[in-house]
Amino acid sequence: MQGPRATAALSSWAEASWRDPGKPCRMTAAAALWKRILTAPADADLKSHYVEALSAQGHPRAEMYALAQRYQQLLDSVPTDPAATDQAAALKPRLDALYALALEDFAPAAARWGAIIHLIGGWPIELTIDAPGFDRHAAEIVATIPLRHLDLIAIRDQPDVFGLPQFAQIASLDGSRQSWSDQALASLASSAHVGALRWLNLSQCSITAAQVDVLAASQALRSVEILDLTDNLAPDPCDASTGYGIDWASGGIVPESIQLPGFGWELQEKYGTIRWLNPLWNYMRDYPPSRYSF
Repeated sequence: MQGPRATAALSSWAEASWRDPGKPCRMTAAAALWKRILTAPADADLKSHYVEALSAQGHPRAEMYALAQRYQQLLDSVPTDPAATDQAAALKPRLDALYALALEDFAPAAARWGAIIHLIGGWPIELTIDAPGFDRHAAEIVATIPLRHLDLIAIRDQPDVFGLPQFAQIASLDGSRQSWSDQALASLASSAHVGALRWLNLSQCSITAAQVDVLAASQALRSVEILDLTDNLAPDPCDASTGYGIDWASGGIVPESIQLPGFGWELQEKYGTIRWLNPLWNYMRDYPPSRYSF
């Protein structure tokens, strides 16, 4: 249930700031949509309707979403339009200022959680927090922001954190640059709440071959599309680790050049097809895919 602290944080973002002018007791359409987004953080249609409602209301935060969209469009067009680099750079100071204003609403909650909230395209969907903090505050966090992407640190201090039901809305998890205990890895691999997880970074974690075997055997992680296992004790079993050829005419990856390393073949022969072993093959046109695309 939503406690008083979560209600206060939600009020700052959705209600108190965004009521109809002159009608302090009436919540706007945008505020109502925000509450719905919190219960369905992956719903792109709700988010689109929310931005439209902000624009119709004439709320200043509508500018932030419009600028964020334009900024990303410019970045995406840089390969074919070099001038877009300068155009994007010209937009960034204003966008950063709007982001800073938006984050002020969440500052008390973030301080209480000991966390950092990141705006992605204007949306507070990414959080950096330690595992004990997430364990304590997960219910309040998801009642406050539409969390989709989690950067989790100090996992060894709360290895059973993956038993939390709030993981059901996490699409990407960065657990890199830290040592994972067998208990923590087993907790992740056996979790009943990671069905939405598509992107997982476990690079530079001193992970052993035996631990990779636990990940490969996991039915809970069968929906993961991208698993970064670079720079570990175990050899990287994914197809991208062996490199690939580029067609000189098209600039595209040569499909025949993609192959699994020996360790990857061993895992696939043992456990069947595993999508995260073949990210280069599965995302040949846009490898590596952004975590925010999931």
